Parts: sequence; C-alpha cells; structure tokens
Amino acid sequence: MAVDAFEMAILHAAFRRELDNSLRLIHDVEAGDTLRSGTVGRRVAFIVEALHHHHAAEDEVIWPKLIARAATRELDITRMADAHREIADCIARVRSIVASWSASADPRLAVQLVPAVYDFRTRLDEHLADEERNIVPLINDRLTPREWRQFLARGGRFLVKHPKLGLVLAGFVLDGVSPEDKRRFLANVPPPQRIAFRLFGRRIYRGYWAKLYGSSRFNLTAWPAERAAR
Repeated sequence: MAVDAFEMAILHAAFRRELDNSLRLIHDVEAGDTLRSGTVGRRVAFIVEALHHHHAAEDEVIWPKLIARAATRELDITRMADAHREIADCIARVRSIVASWSASADPRLAVQLVPAVYDFRTRLDEHLADEERNIVPLINDRLTPREWRQFLARGGRFLVKHPKLGLVLAGFVLDGVSPEDKRRFLANVPPPQRIAFRLFGRRIYRGYWAKLYGSSRFNLTAWPAERAAR
C-alpha cells in the first residue's frame, strides 16, 4: 500500500516559518534586555533542537530503508545524510552564540547570531526543497504505512522528552493548517501524544504565543527574512 507523506510538507513549512520568525524576534530585542533575550533565546534553541530531532528520526528510520530498497537512488539518499551533517554544523554555530546572547542581550552577539540563524535557515531551505522534490516521492513509493507511522512515532518522542515544549511545537506545526490536514496529521500521531495535544495543546500553545509575540502577529510579508541578514 502506498504512503502519503503529506506530513513532510507541513513540518517543513513550520520549520521554515519559525526560523524566519526567529530572525525578527532576535532583531527586535533591545540591548541589555536580558528578560526578553532569554525568552527569545530559549525559543531559538527549542526550534533548533526540534529540527535536530526530526533529522535524527530520518537518519535512523528513513534513510536505511530507502538505501536498501532504492539502490539506483543512492546518490540522492546519501546527499540527504550529507546535508544533515552540514546542517548540524550550522546548528552548532547557532547554539554556540545563542546561549551567551540569551544571558546578556549583548548587541555584539546579536550581530553574530542573526547571520548564523540566516545561514542556517538558507542551508536548511535548500535541503528541504531537495528532499521534497527527490525523496518524498521515494518515501511514498518505497515505505509501507506501518513504517511511515514508525517514523512519525520516532519524531513524536520529542513530546515525550519535552512534554510542554512538544505541545508548543505541535501548535507551531499545525498553526494555519487546514482543518482537514490537521485532522489527517493528528490521526497518524501516537494516541498518547494526540490526546495530550487535544486536551492541553491549544491552551499551552496560546500561552506560549502570547508570551513570545504579545497580542499581535508581525507581518513577515512586509519584513522579509533577507532584511535580517543585512
């Protein structure tokens, strides 16, 4: 039976969006405002860790199966693993700066952090586009529904490891998703995590959002990510 790995597009869109938002959040922190830099810094570290967890799930569950079943596409698959290692280097650079900036709100560190996040976001976007174009169709063709659910369950361990932040991540991922795609997405989430999100997720996400952004969203169309790189 064929797989429909539609969740990949939803997850990828969330990571792209939240990294773009991170650039704006960092840019707007005033020098010396350590309360705000701490809030934003923890948020950046959280998004970075969530992405790292997602990539680890692909490394452990997806790539070995595809290598075994699609030998003629080995170059495409190994390119994914190579990209993960390059992105891990970008993650390490962001982590090396964000902890100190979070504690200090030092504008000299912000000047380093913004391009580090921007470079990370740019390399990630290249990788995600490649994966969506060349690998997701392969997943749909070569994995079984059971194996795909195993991958989603491996990704869902983030919620087990970080119960509150896992619910926040689910909120970020499903924010703006159509009701039908939200229903389909949650249907493939393991029951404990799905029940937790339905019982507590929306309230926890709304509280986190209010603390992070206040009462209004910012207009990213009017404030493109490229501006943050300058």
